[in-house]
Amino acid sequence: MEKKTRVCFWLFFTFFFIATINSSLIERSSLVFIYLMFFIFLSLNLFECFKKNTKAFENTLIFFVVSIYANIIIIFFYDFTKINWETFQEVRRFKGVLNIICVLVLLLPFFKKSKFNLIPFLLLPPCLIISNCNSAILGILIGLLSCFIYYLYQNFSKKKVLVLTTLFTLIFSSYIISNLPNKFDYESIQNYNFKIPTQLIDAHRQYIWGFSLEKFKEKPFFGYGPDTSNFIAEGQKEIGSPDKCRGCGTGTMKFIPSHPHNFLVELLLETGLFGTIFFLAFICLINLKIAINSNNYDRFFLLFFNFYFWGASLVNFSFWLGWWQGSYFFILALISIKIFSKKRTEF
Repeated sequence: MEKKTRVCFWLFFTFFFIATINSSLIERSSLVFIYLMFFIFLSLNLFECFKKNTKAFENTLIFFVVSIYANIIIIFFYDFTKINWETFQEVRRFKGVLNIICVLVLLLPFFKKSKFNLIPFLLLPPCLIISNCNSAILGILIGLLSCFIYYLYQNFSKKKVLVLTTLFTLIFSSYIISNLPNKFDYESIQNYNFKIPTQLIDAHRQYIWGFSLEKFKEKPFFGYGPDTSNFIAEGQKEIGSPDKCRGCGTGTMKFIPSHPHNFLVELLLETGLFGTIFFLAFICLINLKIAINSNNYDRFFLLFFNFYFWGASLVNFSFWLGWWQGSYFFILALISIKIFSKKRTEF
């Protein structure tokens, strides 16, 4: 890693470590902190090993691509045999893992160009619909939007595109944050009228995010400790919203049922402002290094993957979920090996 990337890594490591030792559940926080470091160092070692042995990487890649084909075919046939065609209720068995399979299918042209890639591309949409996998669909939309913005950045005024994108992001984020519920006593909940349409963000997530951000203000610098959000005081209280909201699923649900269902909110709440900033900076610097050494075609896939993954994470799994977290670093390692093996550039 370059010097500034190493500095950023050690800063994020330090603030995550501080959050861990200050956690009310230090054993729980220590475990997730350790395996986050494990995933990062494992992916770096994987990168170094395969970069030196391109033949082994190509053989592994064949197995990897075949496994993507196999997974989407199995999910497709399972969904079609299990769905109730009269009620059309979602089939949930592979709903979680489909988030990863989805992005892997869409990355197939990057790893291996083949006319057979059309098969998983055709099988993917019905799987997403039958599983009601909205987080993956959101990831696709955000990933495609990022590619479109990058296309505009390349072909039009770079400064204007950056300014407009930044302004839109800030305005939209401010709108969401400022209109979330911020009072959680019984009377306020009974009389609350949602300012953000529940078709855009469901009622339960609005309460989760609003409650989490209010709690973040109590410990803004170092947070409550990794993977401890659902143990925060009052986090397990039932929301108890009136009947008009129970159709949205908030009546008997808890303020933080297991995690904040948004990786940014979760990081802010559990590792504080400093930990969140330096972790995001570390991720950005690694990807910037990969992007600099990639061609334009590969850069679009790198961009799509990152925005898909973190976009889906805005409404989906806990940041600390091992297989979700590990998938990011593993896939990023494979992408970087593929790119760097062409140039044999030092990481």
